[in-house]
Amino acid sequence: WLTASELVDLYLEQTDRPTVIDLTGGQPDLTPEWVPWMIQEIQTRGLEDTVYLWSDDNLSTDYFWRYLPANDVDLVRNAKNYGRVCCFKGFDEASFSFNTLADESLFQRQFDLFRRFVDMGIDLYAYVTLTSPTSDQVADRVRRFVDRLQTVHENLPLRTVPLEIQVFAPVHSRVKQEQREALKVQQMAVEAWCRELEDRYSLDERISPITAVPLAE
Repeated sequence: WLTASELVDLYLEQTDRPTVIDLTGGQPDLTPEWVPWMIQEIQTRGLEDTVYLWSDDNLSTDYFWRYLPANDVDLVRNAKNYGRVCCFKGFDEASFSFNTLADESLFQRQFDLFRRFVDMGIDLYAYVTLTSPTSDQVADRVRRFVDRLQTVHENLPLRTVPLEIQVFAPVHSRVKQEQREALKVQQMAVEAWCRELEDRYSLDERISPITAVPLAE
């Protein structure tokens, strides 16, 4: 076990250290204090102008709001050079359940959680996993997913990056036919995704750096 201070110590010991510290998991918010602890430590060291703190979020818990006191939430909201990326684990209920083995009803909860972060005004991004057990009506299902993203914010699809799922050597022998088919479906889905963005946004909007896409009101 390491404290936030010890983690930053190890970071500062690196001779060629990166400008980004990534808090990852799983789900970092299973210990929701981790992000504010790191922000406080970075500020204490005077590093907030030179270090970008990045945290991952798989949109599976509301611990950030349920357990953090208001002063910690405000600390995160107002932190300089802090950003969060949230991962949508599927593009509809069926693909979400296939990818996570969780109940389909939790698919919508991802959008509700993401909207709460948008309302905070923090530097926010998204991933989406496009694997699915079935190729039926993929284009229509992707279209509805993009519609749902735009109910959160009209520009959210431009801040969303499809993640390509690949088979790595250690798990190759355990991949079943259903998973192999899902890898093929994701290719169809990403093509549909690109068509949706072309239909909804101008070329200038699509080629803008993702960091320049306005999201917070």
